[in-house]
Amino acid sequence: MYKAVLRKIGIFLAGAAILFPSLCGANMHELSDGDMAVVYAQGFSNFSLTTDTNSGISIANMTFANTTISTWTEIGSMKMGYYGTPLGWDQEWLGTGTSTGTVSLGTSGTDLVVKGVYIQAEFSDITNNGTRQLNYFRIGATSLTGTITADFNSFSGTILGTTAIPYNRSNLGVATITSDGSSGFNLTLDKNSGFSFNFGAGSHL
Repeated sequence: MYKAVLRKIGIFLAGAAILFPSLCGANMHELSDGDMAVVYAQGFSNFSLTTDTNSGISIANMTFANTTISTWTEIGSMKMGYYGTPLGWDQEWLGTGTSTGTVSLGTSGTDLVVKGVYIQAEFSDITNNGTRQLNYFRIGATSLTGTITADFNSFSGTILGTTAIPYNRSNLGVATITSDGSSGFNLTLDKNSGFSFNFGAGSHL
C-alpha cells in the first residue's frame, strides 16, 4: 500500500509536467520506480472524527487545507434532486441564453478560485450498525473567489451576502453569484432537505 501511494504521487507529478510544460522548465522523462519511491507528500490532507456524547451526533471531516483550484469551466446545464409533490428540481441551472448558452464557473478573463477544500459527513449513532444514519454529506471550501453565472431556474440554498433567508427551489432568473474570497461555500446533500448550495457572507447576487 505504501509504495502504491508513492507510485500514484509520482504519476501525478508526471501528469502535471504534461499539463503545465511551460512551468516545468525541463524536458519530460519517465520516472523510474526508484524515482517514485523517494517522492513524499506531507500535510496534504487531515482526517478527524468528533462525537457529541450528549446527542450522539458524529461529524467526520477530511480537509485539504493547502489546496487551491482555479478554473474557467462552461457546462450546458446542471440539475440535482428531482423528487417531491409536485415533482421538481432542487437545483436546475441552465445556460444563460447568450451566444455561449452555458453555465459559467469563472470567466475567460478571471478564474473561479477555490481554496481550503473539505469533505464532511454527519452521522447519528455512528457506533451502532443497526441504527446508524447518515444525516448529511457536504463538499465545500473555506474560500471562494470569482463568479458563477447561469439561468437559475431553480436554486435551493443560501447566499448570505444577499439574504439570510434560505432559497427553496427559487427561480432567480439569469444571475451571477459573485464571491470575494472572504468566505467559502458548500454543496450539501441532506436527508431531509435535499441538495443545497450555500455561499458565505462574502457572496452576493
